[in-house]
Amino acid sequence: MRARHLLIILLLISMVTLLIPKPVAAIPAVTFVLGSMIGDSLSEVLQVRLGTITEGFENAPILGGRMGWSLFPFAVEGSLLYSPSAIDSTGGDSFGASIMYAEVEAQMLILPGPVSPFFGGGIGLHSIKLQVGSTPRETVIGYVFGGGLRATFGTLGLRVDIKDHITPLKITELDPNFVDALGTAVSNNLHNIEFSGGVTIKF
Repeated sequence: MRARHLLIILLLISMVTLLIPKPVAAIPAVTFVLGSMIGDSLSEVLQVRLGTITEGFENAPILGGRMGWSLFPFAVEGSLLYSPSAIDSTGGDSFGASIMYAEVEAQMLILPGPVSPFFGGGIGLHSIKLQVGSTPRETVIGYVFGGGLRATFGTLGLRVDIKDHITPLKITELDPNFVDALGTAVSNNLHNIEFSGGVTIKF
């Protein structure tokens, strides 16, 4: 009798165990990114050079990739993006200024379905290389804020992103060659806006 009760208890425990939902693993995904960067206008704060005033970064393509994990309603994502932009100056003496963003971002997914808007923010390294003179480069800690829309079709997906990449340039911490080449007179936050699309592959 006792053995029978013990067997029934074991069966009940087994059934309850099967009914308890297993924790869902975060889904990894890779996104290939291509889009446009709307360059920041800087003519009001860049006043160092005589005769020419830096007007800002040119609009340019932006490309790269993202890798992230999502578990509704949260997601975390790393991005590596590159833009072959340029600096516009009065007098027509523009020069190349490539920008690279290596960022980590936390995101909030708004809807649980296959199509979901999202928003988020993060931090990372922003590297600017000026193609003039000694080709000075500066790498600083920057920030990113924005959102977009994800659409998933099985293991494939599409997404659209609109993000503000904020790059603080503090005069006292910059290489003098970089300051002279850029023409900056005061500390400033660059706001380069990303409009991009991407193809996502889930694993």
